[in-house]
Amino acid sequence: MHATLRRVLALFGPLALAAGGLLAVAPTAAADVTYVPDRWNGKVIYLSQACHDRGDTVCHTNIGCDGFSENWYSRQVAISAATQQGSHRLNLVERGYKVVRGNGLTRSNIANSNRVGADLHVPIHSNAISDSCETGYSEDRYGTHVMYVSTAGRECALDMVKRVGAASPGTNDARLYRTDLGELNQTNAVACYLEQEFHVWDRGVQWMRDRDTWSWRIGHSVDAYLGYP
Repeated sequence: MHATLRRVLALFGPLALAAGGLLAVAPTAAADVTYVPDRWNGKVIYLSQACHDRGDTVCHTNIGCDGFSENWYSRQVAISAATQQGSHRLNLVERGYKVVRGNGLTRSNIANSNRVGADLHVPIHSNAISDSCETGYSEDRYGTHVMYVSTAGRECALDMVKRVGAASPGTNDARLYRTDLGELNQTNAVACYLEQEFHVWDRGVQWMRDRDTWSWRIGHSVDAYLGYP
């Protein structure tokens, strides 16, 4: 039987198009959204939605092929990873995890992840290699990248690259060591930072939009890393 979800509902700020192909989301005081399983395994997973606040109080997004918004689809993937049902594969809640989905500015998500005592912090993003939609390149230019800074994060990144990367259309799947990202350096929890795919090619965008067919792989990766608690 599917787990019963108890949700803390959030409010979302209005959207406004900005110049230069960027979408800005007005600042929001929305609470995080929490999903609680019927049988909790004792672990808390914090899924941090993309928000490029750039030091201000606005969430900026990146736009890819066919109007793809990194922030919007980050949110959709986070929801799907936590709650998608109807498949023989289990979502995070069905696997027994309490999931907190971060809605806010990056610095707010970091603080909230620390406040709830997350066991694993997973930022969800999509990647870019140019400022526009590309054509004519092979799939080995793209793929799933997972970034880490700690030794434990390196192991989490390996599990996620193996499982999420196996489904993504790009073949250049990799785990990458980074020292310049707050969501890797400032969280108390081990962090592995998921760049699902590149949003600058059509196959990557199509795959990310079809999230309900593969988002269970995030939960599988988390389970493998944490030893199936």
